[in-house]
Amino acid sequence: MFYPLYEKAKKLLEKEFNENFKVVAGSLFHEAYMNEKFRHSLQVSGAGNGILAHEAYFQDKSKEFVDVCKTAILLHDIFRFREIRGWFETGQKIDHGEKGAEFLAQTVDFNDVLITLPIKHHGHMIENLYEDEEYKKLDNQTKKDVEKICFAVRDADKIANWNLLRNELDEVKEVWFPHFDDFSQAQSQINGELWSFFENRKVAPNSLRKTNAEIVISTICWIFDINYLYSILYCQKLDLFKGMCEVLKTFEVDEKKIKTVYQVMTDYVLKRFNVRI
Repeated sequence: MFYPLYEKAKKLLEKEFNENFKVVAGSLFHEAYMNEKFRHSLQVSGAGNGILAHEAYFQDKSKEFVDVCKTAILLHDIFRFREIRGWFETGQKIDHGEKGAEFLAQTVDFNDVLITLPIKHHGHMIENLYEDEEYKKLDNQTKKDVEKICFAVRDADKIANWNLLRNELDEVKEVWFPHFDDFSQAQSQINGELWSFFENRKVAPNSLRKTNAEIVISTICWIFDINYLYSILYCQKLDLFKGMCEVLKTFEVDEKKIKTVYQVMTDYVLKRFNVRI
């Protein structure tokens, strides 16, 4: 089936990647980061297509609505390439979700709240969406559509990142882990505040991640923000629950702690989704 808006989105994604890659060419770190984010966008799109095909909310929607959903998922990181270019040129940090939404709102094809609001808040706590003034002004049906698309973007993003860490760690470790070559005991530690978030089944703020192990455990905390049953089943099919524990093992986290991590995930998924992992 042909999705015209999605096809335009693919061209925009390629254009943004190619134009910004030229600027950072020669910097191995920034080249690697851009390559990872382009590949990541395609992987998120693939996971998102599965969600759209299997979750009931999307199955009765029009082809045009699904086209918009596919576009929002693919373009969720559209401003990443300019963000990485900015790091290279000035070192400036930005919110790529917010900037991406602003960028797309200025286009003819993608200026749609069903696209811009999910992208704006895909990396935020979900409460940020509900508190957004633009979101509050929408009618109830549009609010629900925005929320469901945002859930799909967020789930697909998590699935793709987990799969990346599990199966392509050597390729991405330099851009994910500032101390990727440090296997000292200090880098295997998880601070108490972050661990408390995990034990209490809550998504942890990125500000708590300092060590290699903390980066992994805060990423595992994303399980508490998974919204769709299909997302869980897809993670199960890819063996990502055990796989993320294997990543912890790579960074020499204590085996008892890893067992606890798997048990918490197991209990949470069974209670929330009635699925045994």
